[in-house]
Amino acid sequence: MGLTPEQRSALQTIGNAAIGVGLGMSVLGIAFVVSQFAAGQGSVAEATPSPAAPTLNAAALGLATATPPPPPPSTPSASPTLAPTAAPAAPTPTPSASATPDPMTAARYISSGKRYAALSAPVGYVFLAPLAGTVRVSLYQFIDGEVRAGSSVPSLPFFPYVTLESPDRRIIYRPGALNADTELLVKNGDRAEIGTPLFKVIGEGASSWRTFYDRGVTANVIASVAALPSGSELDPVAFFTTR
Repeated sequence: MGLTPEQRSALQTIGNAAIGVGLGMSVLGIAFVVSQFAAGQGSVAEATPSPAAPTLNAAALGLATATPPPPPPSTPSASPTLAPTAAPAAPTPTPSASATPDPMTAARYISSGKRYAALSAPVGYVFLAPLAGTVRVSLYQFIDGEVRAGSSVPSLPFFPYVTLESPDRRIIYRPGALNADTELLVKNGDRAEIGTPLFKVIGEGASSWRTFYDRGVTANVIASVAALPSGSELDPVAFFTTR
């Protein structure tokens, strides 16, 4: 069956178009190859050879990596020799102060059934107030065999009685002759505190009790102690020796 002129013309047109497409593709392929070749040539021309890796000398490498020798030991500086310090001497122990025994002694003395304390002390001894209270001083003289208060015979000795009175105690001291054996350190009406000096022994004469009542008395002072307000006597020896 023959082709019509229209069919032959269409086929011819399609063939021409295919030929044109093929030629175009060929041209494109050639252009692509040429461009790739040109790019390869350019990169080769522009590339510069990499420098050769430097050759390391083994001896130099050994010297470079060798551990440096240690520095010579430094000469130790001579430290000053310290002289041994002597240990401090142990402090001399201070002897403990021991209480000086009271040279005053007390002996029991009884007269007319009453208790007294016969107090003996050396010259220079000071009798101190054993309690706080009011002081009363009375002066007596022995005239014509009688004990008199308020008299004033210059040729005869005066004998003081020193009374110390607190709210609950009364102490009466009967020392020796005034200004010959006894020095008064308080006045009548004075207020005495514990430890207040009352009188001082300045002579070796006995208490006024020897002159007034008993020639056998040798003690410096005859003392009595009574409770107040009752006035009942207390043991004077115990009072003076246990304080």
